[in-house]
Amino acid sequence: MAEKKAKKKSFLQAQRGRVLWAHRWLGLISGLVVFIVSITGCIYVFEEELRDIFQKKYYHVSTDGHTARQPLENVSAALYKAFPDASVRQIRFDEAAGATIQYFTKDSKVISMNPYTLEVAGVRSTKTDFFYWILDVHRHLAWGDTGSEIIKWNVLIFFILCVSGLIIWWPKQRRFFKQAARIKFQRKNLKRLNWDLHSVLGFYALAVLLLISLTGMFWMFDWVKDGVRLATATPAVKEAKIQSQPLDGKIYTIEQAYSQAIANYPRPEKVVLINAADEPKAAIRVLFRYPYTVVRKQSTFFYDKYSGQLLKAAPYSADTPYDKVAKANYQLHTGNIPSLGIGSKIIYFLASLFAASLPVTGVIIWWGRGKKGNKKKVSRPVQVATAA
Repeated sequence: MAEKKAKKKSFLQAQRGRVLWAHRWLGLISGLVVFIVSITGCIYVFEEELRDIFQKKYYHVSTDGHTARQPLENVSAALYKAFPDASVRQIRFDEAAGATIQYFTKDSKVISMNPYTLEVAGVRSTKTDFFYWILDVHRHLAWGDTGSEIIKWNVLIFFILCVSGLIIWWPKQRRFFKQAARIKFQRKNLKRLNWDLHSVLGFYALAVLLLISLTGMFWMFDWVKDGVRLATATPAVKEAKIQSQPLDGKIYTIEQAYSQAIANYPRPEKVVLINAADEPKAAIRVLFRYPYTVVRKQSTFFYDKYSGQLLKAAPYSADTPYDKVAKANYQLHTGNIPSLGIGSKIIYFLASLFAASLPVTGVIIWWGRGKKGNKKKVSRPVQVATAA
């Protein structure tokens, strides 16, 4: 019986050793990317709050002396008067009073218009805007398609690191759990303190980091989407491509599409997004977002860019379980969960900050291990006693 237990213990130790080896080298390979993505994620968690502080003029205007904003057609006309060559690809605005209407152009400008006075509230470039740059680094390392590919596989590696880290950290006996979940700052041994910071902070942030990595993988890998469809019992449906049918001499504006949608469907209480049809057969896309808790309540409508015919209506009331998971993915990835308020953002901020510390403390552990190994290889000189 004792021999059987010894063999089992030896087998488990061997498996744990393999997990530790994989965790160590995957961490060293991906450490720099994990650090960059985590730091940019920390900043972007509070993007909305920081924009309201440092870029308020682009988003908010005074409503003094005004009872209602001008129709969208009037605002767009004022925009084109100020910028005759503007080529708008998207219009975005909040339905709240005092919100600007933002026009995103093909030359990377964002023009904020005052919908009450029809004046230009501000102009900025997505190429130089700090928060767009942070997002570009977070998603693509500011390196285009190459960076996107690196991020894609790094997300998978990070998920493996989270799971393997939990296996390595898990105490061998239940009575040691409390000890393993506590950082002992009074330690004089700095190496041991560094180990505590690496393992314990990783443990406390683990649930959020697993959620962040899983939601990131949802965007990156089709097999994750297939897994969600399977888990939600939602079959994949191949839908026909939504296309406009060209008609000579006719054009339907994005402002007209918005007016048609607002006349036929419940008025949005949150954000409105209107995407122009850039390609000859593309359709105009109008998105209405309503108040929600975790799962975004948003309805999308597609209009023919020539005739104005409604090509497809996708109200949120018709969402499948898979659709609901997909629409909650952004909230669960960023911590921007309305029902939890600022609390969820603070939790995600701290988890991302802890994640950024893991490659640093991990490299220190690896480096210290190497130096320890070198010390073992150094032979001590033999002291020879001499006669007095």
